[in-house]
Amino acid sequence: MLSKEELEAYCREYYLPVYKYCMSRLSNKEDAEDATQETFVIFCRKRHILEEEHIKSWLYTTAHHMVLREYKKRSLMSDKEYVFDEQMTELSKKVRTLEDDLVDYYISKYIDDIYTRLSDREKELFDLCSDNNLKPGQVAQLMGLDIHTFSMRKLRLKEKCRDIMTEILFY
Repeated sequence: MLSKEELEAYCREYYLPVYKYCMSRLSNKEDAEDATQETFVIFCRKRHILEEEHIKSWLYTTAHHMVLREYKKRSLMSDKEYVFDEQMTELSKKVRTLEDDLVDYYISKYIDDIYTRLSDREKELFDLCSDNNLKPGQVAQLMGLDIHTFSMRKLRLKEKCRDIMTEILFY
């Protein structure tokens, strides 16, 4: 966990670059300030789960989420869809890859937190899939499902676990 002094040092080091990123995407001083401040508010809350080598990428990924949130807010206020330019679309793909890497890295550390957020049925599926002694067909049979239904539930469970981890990391 970062000490208060380390936290302040990271804030001093990255506040301006994150602000410049937000400003370049939002082209509005107030919106960029809001997005930057929200990024650092979340950083203060989440710093205990981050390892130091991931802080820079985490800050930019979170700032990107704040930019996207602002785009959504703008589109809701104007009752029209806000269209990303090609550069923003490419950047979103890169940030998504970075986000996936962070989720993959931290997910095993927070599996207990994820598990507590699952329903009983999801926990059963999770437990059966985690048992490396059973084949997918056997798990499907134990749950009374056909193999396709089992595969779809397993895929949805995996996505839910990733979504929970994303929430733990970034929101």
